Amino acid sequence: MSWNGAIIKEKAREMSRTITDLSHAIGVSRQTVDSWIKGQIPRGQHLIKLCKELETSPSSFFTPEKEYLVSVPQHRTVRRKKVTDEMQAASKEMAEQYINLFRSAPSSSLVRVIRASRRDDENAKRLSAQLRRLSGIDDDRPMDFEHAFYLLAELGIYTIFRPFPEETSKDIYAFYSKICEQRVIFVNTDTNIIDFIFQLLHETIHAIRDEEPDKFNEVEEEDFCDSVANYIQFPDEYVATVSRAIEGCSEGVAVNKLKKFAMEHAHSLFGISKRLKQFDSAFSINVAGADTNLKKVLPRVRDILFDKGDARKYIETLCELSPGFIDLVTKQSPNTSLRKLAEWLGLDNTLDAKEVMSELRRIGEGS
Repeated sequence: MSWNGAIIKEKAREMSRTITDLSHAIGVSRQTVDSWIKGQIPRGQHLIKLCKELETSPSSFFTPEKEYLVSVPQHRTVRRKKVTDEMQAASKEMAEQYINLFRSAPSSSLVRVIRASRRDDENAKRLSAQLRRLSGIDDDRPMDFEHAFYLLAELGIYTIFRPFPEETSKDIYAFYSKICEQRVIFVNTDTNIIDFIFQLLHETIHAIRDEEPDKFNEVEEEDFCDSVANYIQFPDEYVATVSRAIEGCSEGVAVNKLKKFAMEHAHSLFGISKRLKQFDSAFSINVAGADTNLKKVLPRVRDILFDKGDARKYIETLCELSPGFIDLVTKQSPNTSLRKLAEWLGLDNTLDAKEVMSELRRIGEGS
């Protein structure tokens, strides 16, 4: 077993206590508590007093040496930029904020894992068809919010919506993490909804292929996840419908028709254009400008979550999109500080944490 002194700071922060205040209550110097945080194990009465002040047990500070608490294997960056050490560190630090929450998560009775002997187009189509069937969506429709989140629930994957730190906010829409053996996908609330579903699906493929962690950094693995996500989002039947609709049209008319499809189904023009190119090698319409203009009129994820600053609507929306995560937060809310709650939910100034806490308790009392 190894001592995890960082939990002292985490527990103190949850209780809105300073390290100096904690040291006075225990009867030791601030430097002594700092040494415990850095790795020195408090002995005898000091450990007992520390646990009493932080309202926890000694076992909460000890973890098995080989316990794999948090991993952030890879990111799908905007325009496939290189994942830097700063991005990786910032994402891992954010994921570590949820260790105590996911320690309380029930063990998955069935962990779904998708295997592919070869990362080729045939297997990408096979896996995408399997996942679309699991989502329950019709073959002639592009993937939508409702079915994407139903798929995540069926796969036992948690989704967390929150603003990303400065080091990653402009370059990462979403990333997969494993926290206390639970599979979690973080979504940047500044992501536009037309980029959202593809990124969510891409990270979902990573999550269900985590039996091969050594391959996360491979370009071939990223390309394979991209391919599966594209086939899930845009099935052949839908691509054929779009292709027929723009057949014989001038470029300007074709772009306008593509925009109507994109507006109706909340997907990017780049995504459908890529599939149209696969469907018809002669397709060569430039949609860059139209895609940029589309993002100006469609909302970001945060606009949907924090609509009108209504705490009840916010919680109801999260219950629909991420029921597993909200269930965990609701169960923990009676013993959670407002500060920690705001951190877990990624709340900004739009919503008052006290109002959100009240809504969570209302849900908890009704369950």
